[in-house]
Amino acid sequence: MFSNDFLWGTSSAAYQIEGSPLADGASPSIWHDFSHRKGRIKNNHHGDIACDHYHRYQEDIDHLQELGVKAYRFSVSWPRIVPQAGAINTRGIDFYRRIVDLLLEAGIEPFITLFHWETPLWLEKQGGFRKRRSVDYLAEYGSILFRALGDLVKNWITINEPMVYSIMGYVKGEHAPGRKNDLKGMFSAAHYLLLSHSRLVKNFRSAVAHGRIGIAQAQIWTMPHNPERAKDRQAAETMDDLLNRLYIDPLILGKYPHTVTRNFGRFLPPGWENDLREMAEPFDFVGINYYTSHSYRYSPLTPFTHARQIPIAGVKSSAMWQIYPEGLFNLLMRLKNEYGNPDCLITENGYPLIELPGADPLQDQERISYLYEHIAASGRAVKEGVNLKGYFIWSLLDNFEWQHGYDMRFGLIRVDFNTLKREWRRSAYWFRDLIKSGGPDR
Repeated sequence: MFSNDFLWGTSSAAYQIEGSPLADGASPSIWHDFSHRKGRIKNNHHGDIACDHYHRYQEDIDHLQELGVKAYRFSVSWPRIVPQAGAINTRGIDFYRRIVDLLLEAGIEPFITLFHWETPLWLEKQGGFRKRRSVDYLAEYGSILFRALGDLVKNWITINEPMVYSIMGYVKGEHAPGRKNDLKGMFSAAHYLLLSHSRLVKNFRSAVAHGRIGIAQAQIWTMPHNPERAKDRQAAETMDDLLNRLYIDPLILGKYPHTVTRNFGRFLPPGWENDLREMAEPFDFVGINYYTSHSYRYSPLTPFTHARQIPIAGVKSSAMWQIYPEGLFNLLMRLKNEYGNPDCLITENGYPLIELPGADPLQDQERISYLYEHIAASGRAVKEGVNLKGYFIWSLLDNFEWQHGYDMRFGLIRVDFNTLKREWRRSAYWFRDLIKSGGPDR
């Protein structure tokens, strides 16, 4: 099912694990600012310490090596590298170069994500991704890293989940920068992030020899609550366009979905049509971040979308989402059948747990079952000819889980946030054994 060179790995993000966000010449990100606003994060948690990976990276890489992973996806904090417009912080670059060196010594392939939501606060004060200048700033930051680390790192991800950044940051207001019901901000951020991706790809080609670059897209399989009802089918298609196709069609097909341009085109930034050709710059792989699927019912009173999310009947839920492995299979098959079957990676897939009094925090059979079912669905897609090249679990460690603070735990490895002690959960041993065997059916 899975080839011998299939990449088994784990993923993480800088603000969620590193701590020390202002150390060694770094400047604040929007997440540093946002998490210190009272009431924004559950329990008023923030990322000042997180997992203290900034000081414990050697220990964490040792855990990666013991797990036997072939690859590790991590992000770079943009304001560690560019603390002010036009500045370059070499101490920030040195920190990530030390991580890369240790990974390579351990036989682990580094996958660097350039932008995992850490917009520098100095850029946000200029309008952030509501403004076209953000594209130039992000492209230049990427070029700095390509020059600094491109001799060692051959696998790069431009943007993590532009959909989540745009919707959660500008419509729901639950993520930084914390704006609510700002549809113009949402569509501007989406557009400029996609344009930034293509600009980064172009810069990468001229800076890194023999490397590969892609994007990590959050994807949610959408379906009508009642497939026999035409309006439910229309509602699901609208949400599919807004959650999925809006963020991938321009990059591969060179156009936005018709529903988006017809119903929401007025929210896109001026001159967006002229960017589509540049936006379709060829890249090397698509990353899929998958956790759940949605069912939608037509709802005339719901503004703009006329779609209301309804639970999928007969489906179990985690602490955050419904569990629907078939949705991952469907999305992978869509890549094959509708987008030309590009190389792809599952760049995130994971299961959240809340620790309950009296329960053993190292026993996480629910996570094992979830991961097994999704890996099995991925294997089915491989058998159907999907060019799936790797699978990365979210996450190596329990971490700062954005608006949920430290209550929602995704780690194969438990972190005691009082002592910062790391302990392997049952799922870590399971994943280690799965890697050794080459997959669930070997």
